Amino acid sequence: MREEQSIEAVFYKLDEKSKNEYRVRLNASIDVVQFLLNQGLALRGHDESESSLNKGNFLKVLSWLADRCDDIKPYVLEKAPKNNKMISHDIQKDIVTACKIETIKAISKDLDGDYFALLVDESRDVSRKEQMTICLRYVEKREFVMETFIGLVHVKDTSVLSLKKAIVDVLAHHSLTLAYVRGQCYDEVSNMKGVFK
Repeated sequence: MREEQSIEAVFYKLDEKSKNEYRVRLNASIDVVQFLLNQGLALRGHDESESSLNKGNFLKVLSWLADRCDDIKPYVLEKAPKNNKMISHDIQKDIVTACKIETIKAISKDLDGDYFALLVDESRDVSRKEQMTICLRYVEKREFVMETFIGLVHVKDTSVLSLKKAIVDVLAHHSLTLAYVRGQCYDEVSNMKGVFK
């Protein structure tokens, strides 16, 4: 069986013209995702087929951008090679994940090993799975109070030990520790209030 080639290996085999077209498509997709994330808008629609009148924000904004920008128009959407459009759900997820990583790096740099408050809330998603949001509240270098979302975690149950483990794991993943927590807010989650007193 033939081994699959990595994206990098395929990219480096392309000629210079194809590489530039690839970069244009990728940068256009990244720009659209960043815009939608900054506005707090969903990326996908319910029906993204060719016949759909509302394909979702990502495709609509990319189409709008291509109509107004001659630099990307010849390289995106229907003009792109069928297997290299840079618009698949997986590509969108990868770009969102990269944005998340860079955002959390910036938050960690801004926090700079200082104290923070922990804000935790839990709820069920539409599939009735328990999930927990974790936010940090801290005073940044210019002395503004910041509240930043750092994670959404699915938890198997809402017992104290499960929630505590999830919190510690998220903090550890971002090189943070409970030792720097100077305030806590659990939004009336009574089983969490006692564990960190």
